[in-house]
Amino acid sequence: MSNREMDNQRPPAADARAAEAFGRGRSAEQQGALDEALAAYREALAGAPRQSEWWYRLGCVQRKQGDLAGAHEAFRQAVDLGGEDSRALTNLGTVLDELGRRAEAMQMYLRAIAADQDNADAHHNLGALYAEEGRPRDAVRCFEAAIRARPDAEGYLNLGMVHFRDDAYDEALACFEQGLKVAPQSSSAIYFTGLALQKKGLYREAAERFRRTLELDGRLVRAHFHLGTCLRKLEKHEESLASLLRALDAFPDDGRLHYQL
Repeated sequence: MSNREMDNQRPPAADARAAEAFGRGRSAEQQGALDEALAAYREALAGAPRQSEWWYRLGCVQRKQGDLAGAHEAFRQAVDLGGEDSRALTNLGTVLDELGRRAEAMQMYLRAIAADQDNADAHHNLGALYAEEGRPRDAVRCFEAAIRARPDAEGYLNLGMVHFRDDAYDEALACFEQGLKVAPQSSSAIYFTGLALQKKGLYREAAERFRRTLELDGRLVRAHFHLGTCLRKLEKHEESLASLLRALDAFPDDGRLHYQL
């Protein structure tokens, strides 16, 4: 092989420098040095502006820094240069949602799902938007797809909440209990299980869940209110009063608490 042929196979010096800058940026991002990562990614893209993955990483850093406009532009570039990249479409949808452009966000999630049916994040985010818009059937379909792709506690809890809001308490309870199987120490899963049991009139079982919730996470102060309500139904009036007073300390303007007291 001639020296000329070997030289033709070597990347241009500018591309090599850009790749080195991207590598520095990736390392900095993984270490949480976001300003350093941002500078390195911009340096890399100045030398090689058609690298879709580099735009994607730049967008991830900008979103972490709260620069939604910059992240939007970066993810848009990643999509335009990389085709129907499901990750980039999902992140672009997330940024659009945060910018208040919900309809566009939903379109990005639909494109992300078309590109990758197993994209749990896109299914989940689209389901959340459907739930907020009062479209429970569409939300259920999306959350079920998210669970099939990645069966985690968050998916079960969000599916359960759609059923809960639709007064389908048996279905909600089943979802919350599935979430507990995946994450047995999830205070949120235990709390929502308590809510469903309370709605079904199973006050003793619900009270146990609310107590366990507060043991795991004292910040879920709403559990005091629901525990107090259940204890009142069980005619444990002194314990009920103590729980309701704790709830009142956290929410002094909640009229329901004054009524219970």
